[in-house]
Amino acid sequence: MIVEILSTGDELLTGQVVDTNSTWLMDRLWDLGVMVRRKTLVADDRADLVAAIRETAARAELVVMSGGMGPTEDDLTAECVAAVLGVPLELHESSLRVIEERFRKFGRTMTPNNRKQAMFPRGAEVIPNRFGTAPGFAVKVARGEVVCLPGVPLEFKGLADEWVLPRLAARLGDVPAARVLKLFGVPESHADDAMRPVMDDPANAGVRWGYRAHWPEVHVKWTVPGPDAAARADRIRDAVRAIFGEAVWGEAKEELPELVVARLAARGERVALAESCTGGLLAELVTRVPGASNVIDLGVVAYANAMKERLLGVPAGVLAVEGAVSEPVARALAEGARRVGGAAWGVGITGIAGPTGGTPEKPVGTVHVALASAAGTVHVERQYRGDRERIRRQAAYEALNLLRLALR
Repeated sequence: MIVEILSTGDELLTGQVVDTNSTWLMDRLWDLGVMVRRKTLVADDRADLVAAIRETAARAELVVMSGGMGPTEDDLTAECVAAVLGVPLELHESSLRVIEERFRKFGRTMTPNNRKQAMFPRGAEVIPNRFGTAPGFAVKVARGEVVCLPGVPLEFKGLADEWVLPRLAARLGDVPAARVLKLFGVPESHADDAMRPVMDDPANAGVRWGYRAHWPEVHVKWTVPGPDAAARADRIRDAVRAIFGEAVWGEAKEELPELVVARLAARGERVALAESCTGGLLAELVTRVPGASNVIDLGVVAYANAMKERLLGVPAGVLAVEGAVSEPVARALAEGARRVGGAAWGVGITGIAGPTGGTPEKPVGTVHVALASAAGTVHVERQYRGDRERIRRQAAYEALNLLRLALR
């Protein structure tokens, strides 16, 4: 099935707002074995919107349109769809009553322009919206169907989950089986090369392959058609796991911080963190996970050498001789965090995130990560590339991966 997404709004083209609706929907469609053919982004301009609706509907069997469903002057979706169809807008009385009741329920005054949200092209199928004010609607245009949803993420996702995706799954019939395995520290080109025996296997003819690089993670994904799709997809998963071994850390919707927190909780163990160049990013990733309070004892951001000494017991002599960005300091940070926090595990991170501060011996991107436990302390040194945020993110995920491997 040919599916396209049409996102609207000046704010999406000025950089004020990031279009998260499209990426979310693409991910959900992939679960159904559907890859979006095109995504179009259009400003709040009548002529451009009318042209975009005509163009996408001429190509696709399903167009999902996001935004332009509000009560203001620049909300043009219903008007432009009606223009494409050559029909008038008509008031949908039951939708208007729902909107009025919603305003009463929240003790707000409904201004006259909100009536606009109950106006739809003649013949449209109205999609009730229990998540917000504006209903969605669907119409037949050219070769396919155009489904128009509010741009507010909560409402967009709610209506897509309740209305769009179930209808699409019913139209597809046998849904292909989609799988994703997530790798750590394997470059995308290396992953593709290692996958050649599986991809070239005649038994896997018709399988669609893909990669998503979000370093230090790479996601390998495949979609298998046919009546035995699930079994074939699982056999491929076993083969891919055998190829990459410990580099495979998860699959499907799993996230590395959630996996680490779950493993710590299952063992009844806790971790303490000492961060320098990451500035608390590792603690943020861990504490973002519900239930993190059961597994984290302490998080310290120790940038100044004096704080490394005073709070975590890093020896002044080591700092003077080796420098703050060094293996001995990373080990001392991890061991100090574990000791001060009374935790089973201690993590220490120190490095140069840039853009300044590097030297020929220790260039920007030099990072040391250490993990301390009752069994001793392990350490890795990395030379990361990228800007400051990319280096910080890679260092935090390196620490999570060290924990993941230790907790397996």
